[in-house]
Amino acid sequence: MAAAGTYYIDTINFADANEVFLDEALTTCAPNGFYQMGGATAREQVDCVNGVGGRLLDPVACPSCTPPAVDPPIAANTSYKVTDVVTSAVAFVAITNTYQPTQKITTNLSANCWLINNGSTDTVTATITGPCNVQPVAQPQYFLLNPCPNSVPPSSDYTFTYIVDSVNDKPPVNGRYLDPTTGQFYTSANTTNPIGYSIPNTGSNNLANSVLNNNLTLVGSFPTDPVNLGCPPTPERFCYWNATPCSGGAQVIIKMPTNVFDSVVQGTSSVKVSGTCYTINDLSLCTSDVVANIGLYDGTIYTACQLGTNPCIPAVVATPSFDVVETTSGDTNRVTKRNGFSQNDNIVITGLAGCWKLVSPSTVATPNTIQDFCPAVSSCTTYVFTGTGYYITCSAGAGGTQSYLNLSPGITETICAITGSVAAGNISSQSGGCNSDVPITPQYNYYNVELCSGGGATIVRVPVGTTLTTNQSVKINNGSTCYKVLSGSGSTTTQDATNITSGCDVCDPPATCFIYAVEYSPGTTVCLTGGQGVVFGDTNNFLTATQLFASQAGCTTSQAAASGVYTFTSASIRTSRYWNGSTLGAAQTCSSTPQSVTATITAIDTTGLTGGVEGTNYNLSGDIISSFISGPAPLDTNPGTFNTSVLVTQGFTGTGINISYAPTSISSDQDITMTITGTITQDAVAFVYSVTGCGTPEFFRISNPTALTSGTVIFFRTNGGLTRCGTVGQATTALSQGDVIQVITSSGCNNNQCLGFGSGFN
Repeated sequence: MAAAGTYYIDTINFADANEVFLDEALTTCAPNGFYQMGGATAREQVDCVNGVGGRLLDPVACPSCTPPAVDPPIAANTSYKVTDVVTSAVAFVAITNTYQPTQKITTNLSANCWLINNGSTDTVTATITGPCNVQPVAQPQYFLLNPCPNSVPPSSDYTFTYIVDSVNDKPPVNGRYLDPTTGQFYTSANTTNPIGYSIPNTGSNNLANSVLNNNLTLVGSFPTDPVNLGCPPTPERFCYWNATPCSGGAQVIIKMPTNVFDSVVQGTSSVKVSGTCYTINDLSLCTSDVVANIGLYDGTIYTACQLGTNPCIPAVVATPSFDVVETTSGDTNRVTKRNGFSQNDNIVITGLAGCWKLVSPSTVATPNTIQDFCPAVSSCTTYVFTGTGYYITCSAGAGGTQSYLNLSPGITETICAITGSVAAGNISSQSGGCNSDVPITPQYNYYNVELCSGGGATIVRVPVGTTLTTNQSVKINNGSTCYKVLSGSGSTTTQDATNITSGCDVCDPPATCFIYAVEYSPGTTVCLTGGQGVVFGDTNNFLTATQLFASQAGCTTSQAAASGVYTFTSASIRTSRYWNGSTLGAAQTCSSTPQSVTATITAIDTTGLTGGVEGTNYNLSGDIISSFISGPAPLDTNPGTFNTSVLVTQGFTGTGINISYAPTSISSDQDITMTITGTITQDAVAFVYSVTGCGTPEFFRISNPTALTSGTVIFFRTNGGLTRCGTVGQATTALSQGDVIQVITSSGCNNNQCLGFGSGFN
């Protein structure tokens, strides 16, 4: 049986309604079934699913239905339900026969257009003011944009495109657009006054290769963002090259501009990065992307590492002269180098007045020659010294600090000293003038040695700069007998240590064991450059040997040498053989080596010299920057080969001073770094006073650890060994000539200690 209820239809009359709804807003369809509104006919609603859909079928007779109670009469509509077409707001206005549902009207509610939905019984005061004149929809405008010249692929591979600017109706002048899917940038083709078209490819922009692209976005905020105007800068492309250090080592990647591509000869050209030279092997790639590399080349492409018209590593330039400056006038000149004279020495130039300082090595030849040191050589004398005693070096000057010699009986030493500063009893002979503090005869270190077979103890010497260590072996004056080093010696000798080796087994191997000077490298790859050393074999020829031993003793105990590659050089030919610990492989010729190699001092490292300031508390003499040595490879660069000395300034003391050179052995021309370590400290400051001798017209400069009062009488000794009494005067900054022995506390110069020996007390 049907049940009465309240439902809603979309027309005034049920007979012509289209659908039955559950709500006044006509959004939810009533359930499927038969519906009747008075009369004897009913209409079936179908297709309503979950409140959506629904439609009424044609009326059908319903004789079996019991008509429901008659509904009260429907109240007459007095208003229209209306919706704001802009904001979707819902309102009601007074009904008028002039306008019907689905029409758009204006009201006194707002200036927007309103859509009439349906009739309503709501009582309202709002009214319809007229019809709504619908404005035509603006047609989109399309503007031609040009692609920016991105680096990859080239800009010619891109087509033109159009874009609709929905904000300003036209692109900003020179504005920048981005296609995020491709990364391509675009700018307006008509930068001054862009012209829009309602249809793409019309008018002057009718281009066959243009396409419509709705994926573009405007970059930046215009016109207040000048950074994003126009095309972005094209990323700079670089070429990246595989290269190998000229000195050897692992391959690296070097960055170079693309405009020098054609200037590179692969396998020959070289470049410099951060001061290091590299040979270019081959091209890795050219790209604008970031690639890991060791750095950008210095701007020059060289012909090779050490060869060609423009080598990366230039040949050592000879320095035949010194630039000089006159110490008084400041005049500059040049003088030819001379052995025994070093940078910062003050010299006299033949034919030129004044005293000149050697400033720096020069590559320019000059006819000027060094005559001597400043001052003239007549102030100093060459002495042959014997026994024990004091003297003053030539450079110390008159009144300088005394030096001391303690020579064993029968031993002499030739020195250059201030004339008259050596006591007569210590002079075996003397000759003419001199001007160098370096002994005319070499200085030596002395060592105790014994026969390798035992016993036969004796003493040998080596030049200063060369040191011997315990258990090293030597021969005497190039003799055939081997000696073992025991310790340093306090005695002297004239026997020279020669043929210095690592031990007696190297110096005097058994007849069945032969020594080879070799290079060694672990692994199995032959002809690699390795460390220098020695190995022993069972024949007198490395090429015919069948066994290798670690030591001389190993020849008899079968102590095999370490496995690896051994390289032997003879007559400038390098030959490598692999030793697996029991068997020697076949010999392989590697390459010819230079007859002679050169080591050049190019750097001096003084970071380990604590307290040292060159030119202030020390100076260098001998081999310095640009000094070089040459000889057959491998060339030893240990101290003794190079000859550098640290001269500590008076008033300072050096302790633990050591000079080393790296690398210590080279097989090709190479730069050498000299390293100086040790400590330089300032001597304790003493008070120096002018002193007048008691009863004599002599004047002295005497120092004392503590302050003295003017007029005090002192007993003192000069640096030359003279003893005097004298009266203290004014303090002075000049160098001291002696030291206080005792302060006279009574009777002054008339003190018995002073008078007892007269005014000439000494």
